[in-house]
Amino acid sequence: MKYLFLKLSITAIGFIAIISCTQKIKDTTTTVKKATINLTGKTLTGASVLAFGPNNVLFVGDSKAGVIHAIPTKATAKDTLPFNAHTIDRKIARKLGAIPSDLIINDMQIHPKSQEAYIALKNGHAPDAKSLIAIVSPKNNAIRFLDVSSSGKQQVSIKEPLTKDFNFYKDFPASTLNITDIDYHKGYIYVAGLTNGEFASTLRKIKYPFDGKQTKVGGIEMYHAVHAQKETRAPIRTMAFEEIDGEPTLIAAYTCTPLVSIPASDIKEGNHIKAKTIAELGYGNTPIDMITFMAQEQDGSFDKKLLITNKQRSASLISLKDFAKANQGEGLGGFSMGPEGVAIFPVPMAGVMQVAEQNQMMLAVLRRNIDSGEVDLISKLKGAYFRLSDFESEYEFPDHTYREGEPWKGFHNMMKPMEGFPELVKE
Repeated sequence: MKYLFLKLSITAIGFIAIISCTQKIKDTTTTVKKATINLTGKTLTGASVLAFGPNNVLFVGDSKAGVIHAIPTKATAKDTLPFNAHTIDRKIARKLGAIPSDLIINDMQIHPKSQEAYIALKNGHAPDAKSLIAIVSPKNNAIRFLDVSSSGKQQVSIKEPLTKDFNFYKDFPASTLNITDIDYHKGYIYVAGLTNGEFASTLRKIKYPFDGKQTKVGGIEMYHAVHAQKETRAPIRTMAFEEIDGEPTLIAAYTCTPLVSIPASDIKEGNHIKAKTIAELGYGNTPIDMITFMAQEQDGSFDKKLLITNKQRSASLISLKDFAKANQGEGLGGFSMGPEGVAIFPVPMAGVMQVAEQNQMMLAVLRRNIDSGEVDLISKLKGAYFRLSDFESEYEFPDHTYREGEPWKGFHNMMKPMEGFPELVKE
């Protein structure tokens, strides 16, 4: 695969110098000990979804309670360092005096200033188990927990949450979909999820800072190509705002996996929203995260990308130029199993639980390690979307030498220090 970063830029060389001393940190201890931290002021009844807003405020959605918290955070700018926090679930569990299987990880975001990972988790499987926000530093993998009792904290209850609850397949309460995603855009938070009424799929628009006012929610109608029908019940699972042909636009993905666009001007309180189905990403899948970022192409140019991570598929990488071109049409109609509607580049991000942009060069990834079953918090280079240390290849044999002028040498020598193996760089 010759998809970028075959040349080392001055920025990348500086990056190597910064991270050359980082080491891969593993933790294989299984002993459960008493909690090592006082959790007073650090627990919530629920934490399903996270999003950062203006002035580094953290929005925390509690789907079961139908509440959104706005919690101020304080942080200072840090050096650009990669995450190499292997078995992070074990580390967090030890802090809580729990075992890793007790933890339910719901979401992750990266702090815009500190580049620390904020991880929403539930400590236990009981219905009344408390939630916390774990904060992990990329510098030394140190863990602390967010103080959610800040004097500047605000909260709002979403209007008309789903009250006639039922279970999907016996064990999954529909109320857990009251809040499926949150995004901040130009003075408002947009909250996807379920509501009571004929159009269960809804998009709430709530002014921030919260002023106590909230008008009727807006239902969403979209066309699902795999199901060959218009749908109004299933909620948006992940979404992001972008300028498309000069118009602020909400891009959203649903289960099984239609990708739609909604002009921001159509999202009005109480409005019946008709989304345009731009693409079908493929059947039998639930999207997890959607982010946009600039990435470098093979020729050195930059292009803005849309990345969607999935539960049952490799991640889907889409150029926003291609999305904008497809958005100029009428959208998909009829039956399609996908992928269809826009060019999709599949990238190797299997086992990803959560992904977020970390900085100009890296993505932060929470993944389930397929070999150990444990959770790693790692960084991946934009454009590459994989880690060399996940593979045992021709290049890693002790007697291997690079051919004269081989372009992969510089790329490999950049990646190895980033992943915690500076000693493996080859001259």
